[in-house]
Amino acid sequence: MKIDIRKTIVTSIIMLVATAIMHFVPGLFLFIVPFLLIPAVTLYYHSKESYYAMSFVILIAVIFTSIFTMQIMLSIIFGGYIVGQLLKEKASKERVLYILTVFYTIFSLIAIIILQMAGIMPKMADIFAPATDAYYNLLMAEVEKGTVTKAYADLFLTSMDALVLQIPGLLILFLFILSLIQVSITFPFIRKFKVSTPNFRPLYMWRIPKVVLYLYFLTLFTSLFLTDTDVVLLGIVTNFKYVLEWIIFIQGLSLFSFFIKVRRTHPVLNILIYIFAFIFSPVTQIFGMIDMILNLKSNIKRK
Repeated sequence: MKIDIRKTIVTSIIMLVATAIMHFVPGLFLFIVPFLLIPAVTLYYHSKESYYAMSFVILIAVIFTSIFTMQIMLSIIFGGYIVGQLLKEKASKERVLYILTVFYTIFSLIAIIILQMAGIMPKMADIFAPATDAYYNLLMAEVEKGTVTKAYADLFLTSMDALVLQIPGLLILFLFILSLIQVSITFPFIRKFKVSTPNFRPLYMWRIPKVVLYLYFLTLFTSLFLTDTDVVLLGIVTNFKYVLEWIIFIQGLSLFSFFIKVRRTHPVLNILIYIFAFIFSPVTQIFGMIDMILNLKSNIKRK
């Protein structure tokens, strides 16, 4: 298939304008990024060669932009390729969603690790260190005055450390929501450009492939042989484990949703089940694992 000059130029202009806006006004990326897959996926679906030509133009352009803009545009270029290829393979909408989320997460976490190694971006602990030190000094002063107990001060500081450790998980949640918004916006638009798109199956019909579980166990096994000195590999393995845990969590939600659908439980109980699922997410993940191994859904009888 030959390059479609008109579509390539139009898509390149759209992507270049978006790149320029995010370079000069970075805060607008939240409003621009959700729409960028529309031209990217449409072009890839109709002409791979045109997409490669457009990608080359953008890759050259982002060299002269900020690192933040470069990371965003690179993720869009690869994300457009992934979504476009999945649509050509007639993948389900939920599969597109979780594969896009996994890609964004791995891409972002690796980019962060590389930027931290290069000294361009500080580590998360260093970012929160001034605030943590300030609270520590304040609490110690109150402990000396007798207004605050030492146990309370230690508990507060432990909570601060736990909050820092939750940042990768919060990043994954943000990227999942971003992927969901992108897919929800992109698919209705690209249908108008003769791109075949699937519909979302209900949550209770979702089925995460077992390979995710195997990767999770492999990640856990690998982490047993890593020490604090293996900074890069430890960071990659730990953060990849977060990604897989979120995917397994979704399978657990799918199991609960299937139970609610089949058993026709009361709406109040439904709400309580979902609240339980999110508050006790490790339990939800365990149910997700068991369902992936034993297919618990097949054992739930209809009411």
